[in-house]
Amino acid sequence: MAQNKTGFFALHKQQCKQSLADMMRRPLGNILTLAVLAFALTLPASFYLFAKNVTVVAQMWQNPTQMTIYLEPGVSTGQAKQLHDELAQWPEIDSLEAISPEQGLVEFRQQAGFEQALSLLDDNPLPSVLIVKPTEAWQLDAKATELASRLRMQNGVDEVRLDSDWLQRLAAIKQLVIILAMIISGLMLFAVFLVVGNTLRLQVLNQRDEIQVMKLVGATDSFILRPYLYTGVWYGLIGGLAAWVLTFLVSMLLDGAVAHLADLYDSPFRMIGLGWDESLILLMISAFLGLLAARLSAGRHLKEIEPI
Repeated sequence: MAQNKTGFFALHKQQCKQSLADMMRRPLGNILTLAVLAFALTLPASFYLFAKNVTVVAQMWQNPTQMTIYLEPGVSTGQAKQLHDELAQWPEIDSLEAISPEQGLVEFRQQAGFEQALSLLDDNPLPSVLIVKPTEAWQLDAKATELASRLRMQNGVDEVRLDSDWLQRLAAIKQLVIILAMIISGLMLFAVFLVVGNTLRLQVLNQRDEIQVMKLVGATDSFILRPYLYTGVWYGLIGGLAAWVLTFLVSMLLDGAVAHLADLYDSPFRMIGLGWDESLILLMISAFLGLLAARLSAGRHLKEIEPI
């Protein structure tokens, strides 16, 4: 019994090595096929990487449900102080911070790229600003919206912006990116399945005479199919490895641009690449697609070939 098992695994090992050797004997055609598989797998991997980083950026920002009150340009410093004192008495407001036009101008000058633009202005165009943080009970979306509506009705208030607005837009963008990544990934993975399946179908048809001879001497369909299954797995694994390298290069190329953009926003965020577990999943998916394509395509055509 143990000898039969040893012979079984030895046969599988031999067929696995033989299928790889057969691929090496046709380098030009296989390199082109593997290049197509690598690029087809790189696209969903890159989209996954993009969606992953967008998700991480969205999670880094916590929604404080703050409100920014922009006062009308003609409001004086005294009027702004009076409005500040009135709002500070509201029980719905936990804290209140006033930013004068002069303070706002100083902050803008400190931002990269604004110094030269602001030097061209004769007057300070910035209005007085009040930063409002509601109490915990009024930080819910419905309550915060109600409070924002009440603040807009105050004299001297030009506009009230919820800090949660842009977070909701960011969440919508994140959801859109994830959906696009899933759709494009599904299409490209199906393309990988078709490429491997068509390649092995042509290989079966080219070896039709050999298969007929093997069936004449008693070889079963499963025995004949096994090398094609290993070939499909090799296609998937090698294509997955090449896609991993290309995805790594993509992340390296984007890392500098992402770091520069993050520095402009004073953010410590850096490009996050594929982890070891994600890399392993990429290889497993590509190998499984190669195996499935070989099983369905080569297996179907093997059954149609009968010995003469």
